[in-house]
Amino acid sequence: MNTKIIAIINHKGGVGKTTSTLNLGKALSILGKKILLIDIDPQANLSQSVGLENPDRSVYEVLCKGEKPPIQKIADNFSIIPSELSLSTAEIELQAEQVTGYFKLREALEPLEKEYDYILIDCPPSLGILTVNALLASSHILIVVEPQFLAIKGLQTILELFEKLKKTLNRNLDILGLLITQFNRTVVSKNIIEQLREKYKDKVLESIIRQSVKITEASATKKDIFTYDDTCSGAEDYLILAKEIIEKK
Repeated sequence: MNTKIIAIINHKGGVGKTTSTLNLGKALSILGKKILLIDIDPQANLSQSVGLENPDRSVYEVLCKGEKPPIQKIADNFSIIPSELSLSTAEIELQAEQVTGYFKLREALEPLEKEYDYILIDCPPSLGILTVNALLASSHILIVVEPQFLAIKGLQTILELFEKLKKTLNRNLDILGLLITQFNRTVVSKNIIEQLREKYKDKVLESIIRQSVKITEASATKKDIFTYDDTCSGAEDYLILAKEIIEKK
């Protein structure tokens, strides 16, 4: 099995990163792929969004204690390694290990790779050691971008980190694409998408996630968009995205 490990990132919060990790993962599982989600964000929003508030074991034990990943089944072909608040101390613990602290997630995932078609990692809204762990464990990055001027400004920082890691520590890392979320058809949004496509060309995915009240409601009820309402525009958009990603080689 040629597993794709995808780090889903943006160093700005509130852009739809966690929502996209959950709903893309569910869409891929609906299309018959075996999916593992990994929550590596100390805020644990992804874990909470599937009803895991205080798991007995989490990604913290994997990164800081070298324990076997605690995989929890969400649905058919759909599982998660959860996070919880103790992960907030992991930055300090991993940095104390110096170089080896950056490769903990890669080591933990190596035995699991053959079991899944896609492993999706929800990164923290920062570019610290937890995000770097995700990038060094991944084959691809998916950058979630909200069509606002401030969101575009931060893109270059992420791309510079990507180039640096690709040249030095993870030569297999590629950009899967830039995913535009929370699109609302305003003139400003349309102009920003035009600028993104002009500057980053085919790195910008064709799929766009439209702004949707249903997506917000699904998150509030701790459900993925397909469980909440599989007929809404949000479900349609994430299914189109999943198909686009499957088609990418």
